[in-house]
Amino acid sequence: MTEPRLSKSAIVDTAIDIADANGLDALSMRRIADRLGVGTMSLYRHVANKDDLIAAMTDEIAGRYPYPDPTGLTWRDRVRIAAEVDWLLYQQHPWVLLTFAIPRYSFGPRGLTSLAWLVEGLRELNVSAREATTMAFSVWNYISGASLPVVSGALLADNSTSAADDRNGLRDILDGHPTFPVPAGLAELEGAGVSELTSEDLLFLGLTALCDGFAVRHGAST
Repeated sequence: MTEPRLSKSAIVDTAIDIADANGLDALSMRRIADRLGVGTMSLYRHVANKDDLIAAMTDEIAGRYPYPDPTGLTWRDRVRIAAEVDWLLYQQHPWVLLTFAIPRYSFGPRGLTSLAWLVEGLRELNVSAREATTMAFSVWNYISGASLPVVSGALLADNSTSAADDRNGLRDILDGHPTFPVPAGLAELEGAGVSELTSEDLLFLGLTALCDGFAVRHGAST
């Protein structure tokens, strides 16, 4: 790429490709410039600094995974769809789990649009915009927390141990071969067998419970 063709969108797209492949730790202005075949200083005509770049990357990803037209959707539909969209997003771009957690990155124009979409749905519970926003944050926090175990391997600087390698103290208890002394509160779990529920199943089970809590708190029938 020649420098006259350099653009902010090309820089952001390249930065996303690097972060997807190697994580945020691998992201540097020099590496982006090398990938684009330009001088490092030329990037600063389009992005102020790395912080500005990460904000632009985060907003770009939010724009690539928009929530759909809400026509005909209930508030519960919106919560479920937000989980479906974000679950996919986090698996394809694990680093966004970190940047979405930082407000100066997560609330660009597209991030605010996504928040508004969820808030508008939650207002069906006859709550204020402020309370609906708090509820939306609870939903997003739950989704990101449920996604973390699935994408954590990709977030580690040294990810030589796959997240799929799920041997751990709890699983050993469930398998009936505890590695460590079994706490009294977990004694009944010894040898009980590992649940067949997937991480995605657990995501939606917990989300249903969260929505049930919203409904009870605000007297909703659905």
